[in-house]
Amino acid sequence: MNMVQLTSFDTFAKQLIDCGSDEAAIKNAGFIHALSALQKHGLPSPKNEEWKYFPLPTLLKQSYIPASVSKTEFSASSFRPYIEQAIHVILVNGFPVNLDELSSVSGLEILSSKKSADQISDDPEKNPFPHLNRLLSQDEILIRFNSDYSDDRPVHIIHILHGQEFNPLIISPSITIQIEEGIHAFVIESFHAVDLTDGLVNTAVSILAEKSSVIHHVIIEENLCDVVQIYNCNSIVKGNALVQDHVIIHNSNAVRNTISGSLVDLHATYNIFGIVSANGKSYVDNHTIVDHIAPHCESNEMYKHILTDSSTAIFNGKIFVRKDAQKTNAYQSNRTLLLSPTSTINTKPQLEIFADDVKCSHGATTGSVDEEALNYLRSRGISRDVAMNLLTEAFIGEVIQKIELDSLRSHYEGSTLLANKE
Repeated sequence: MNMVQLTSFDTFAKQLIDCGSDEAAIKNAGFIHALSALQKHGLPSPKNEEWKYFPLPTLLKQSYIPASVSKTEFSASSFRPYIEQAIHVILVNGFPVNLDELSSVSGLEILSSKKSADQISDDPEKNPFPHLNRLLSQDEILIRFNSDYSDDRPVHIIHILHGQEFNPLIISPSITIQIEEGIHAFVIESFHAVDLTDGLVNTAVSILAEKSSVIHHVIIEENLCDVVQIYNCNSIVKGNALVQDHVIIHNSNAVRNTISGSLVDLHATYNIFGIVSANGKSYVDNHTIVDHIAPHCESNEMYKHILTDSSTAIFNGKIFVRKDAQKTNAYQSNRTLLLSPTSTINTKPQLEIFADDVKCSHGATTGSVDEEALNYLRSRGISRDVAMNLLTEAFIGEVIQKIELDSLRSHYEGSTLLANKE
């Protein structure tokens, strides 16, 4: 069984051909640009400031089998959260399996197409994984909300990570989402490990929100066990448009998200909210970038962590305010609840401001449960575990309430994301 190695990219094109890749695809200008970037920079080591906490050495020692189309059939209703009224797009190891069933929604295009020759905008020295995705995914899923789209159902992309005969797999979903002027859309992505205990998922998503459009985008990374998840999402927000990302991470051992938004026209808004619930010896690494390019724009960012056992979380949030981005409002908050003396948070909020007429703030707090509040609840006959759940539920409740879809918000209200269930 032919495999690819991630330690050297000088022979990577040949490795892909040996694994069955289309020779014509590797002559695409976008492929050549991504390969050149990886040949120059390679994948990061722990000496790289952007990646020093993530367990990359173990990841890069392995050789991987590029995922192929699976013939196993799956039903959307088998996975949680299941949004019954949603338009379900099922991807198995990055490949769509039900597109033929989705052609009847007016104004909505969902199709699989060959990758364009466009070059990847991410800096390969800081984050080369979108470039790696470009090498390994020669097709992409395009979801386009056209000007005549009026359906109020969410589009739910169900990523099924399915073990095949040979492991470890490398799975490379690639998705482009376009929302035309004045359109409102809701997109959910959820990841589900099914019989896959050893593998790397490297996802690349791009969002383009045209003028006066709105998109709510929820990313759910739950119960991935030992599958390593590297997720990259980049949004371009045009005038009077709103992009709101919402990240939910729970019970997954190794997750790295790089999520960014660029506000490129007047009165654009970009929000990102995140909940991290980590236990065991898991690593959860969130890097966010908000780039204010145009004036009169706004961004809001709030992440909350609940960490138990020997889990480690990383939060690195950057806000850039460019010289011409006057009248910017930008806010960032990162709060962490440590429920174990051996859990760790590494947080690095950053502001780089090159304009002089702005309102910007950032802050980070870390602490344990309020013992006085805990003792008060216990004095009312409530057990310690239930009292802890009540307090931690209140802690993350502010972020859960930001979820605009009632059925999805209801799914996460209560103790779904909490460690001390009873």
